[in-house]
This record gives sequence, C-alpha cells and structure tokens, in this order.
Amino acid sequence: MTLGKESVSTAAQIKARREELGLDLKKVAADLSMNEPSYWDIESYDDELSEVAEFAQAIQLARLLRVRLLALLEEDFDYAQACKISFQDLRELIEKRVAAGEISKDGLSWDIDEFLEEPKIAFEYPIAFLKLLAPEVGFDWRQVVANYEEA
Repeated sequence: MTLGKESVSTAAQIKARREELGLDLKKVAADLSMNEPSYWDIESYDDELSEVAEFAQAIQLARLLRVRLLALLEEDFDYAQACKISFQDLRELIEKRVAAGEISKDGLSWDIDEFLEEPKIAFEYPIAFLKLLAPEVGFDWRQVVANYEEA
C-alpha cells in the first residue's frame, strides 16, 4: 500500500489510513484487544505488525482499515492465481515433511509442537511465525495470510 508516488513505511501507512477513515486510536486499540501503547507501536515501528502483533489482531486491523493485510505488509500477491493454505493444511505439510525425513522439527526456527497439536493457536502467533517457517518447510507464507484475510 503506497500513498502517492513515494514509498511510505508500513507504520506510517497504517496511521495515515486510520486517520483518513477518521478512526480513533483508542477505539482501534480496544477493537484489537490491545492497550494504547502497543497499538501506538504498530503505527510507529514497521516491524511491529508482523513481528509482535498476533495474527488475529493483524487481520482485524486490516479489516478496520478496509485494506488487505498483505497490502499493509507491502506484499505483492496474485490472489487469482494462488492457492490458499489453511493452518490445518500447513500442519499436514509439516507432518508429511517430518515423516519423510525432509525436515526435522528440532531444526525449525520455531517450536511447533503446540501448533501441531492445535493449528488454530497460530492466530495467537505473530506473522513472523509464518515468515520464519516458510523457507524451512517450503510454502509461501502469503498463501496462509490470503486464506484468512477473507475468512
């Protein structure tokens, strides 16, 4: 999501979009079940949305701002051509690759035992969870985000 011709930081775009829509910072923070200083960080630091906020909060923020989450993250994505991946699909892919000896759970950047037990726990993880696992497991993390953007 770029405002005008200049590239604007993720945090600045989020703040600008909220202000453009006339949304109150306190109300947005409350709608995300987040305290004001935590939400302020999202509008101040580019990595907060993907590395700190829970996935469910990031999705809700995109809905409040009436934009796609991948646009907030400044990611190009071909929605028409891409298949979408659910957390359950991701769990099955990981289990298949572990069983085939292609990857080791212990060799992954994230402890995934909790995720394998209950994939929906990933809604409580930051998007960084997907970004870290993607190259190690072999999937496009944007396909997971796209699956839940429209859910």
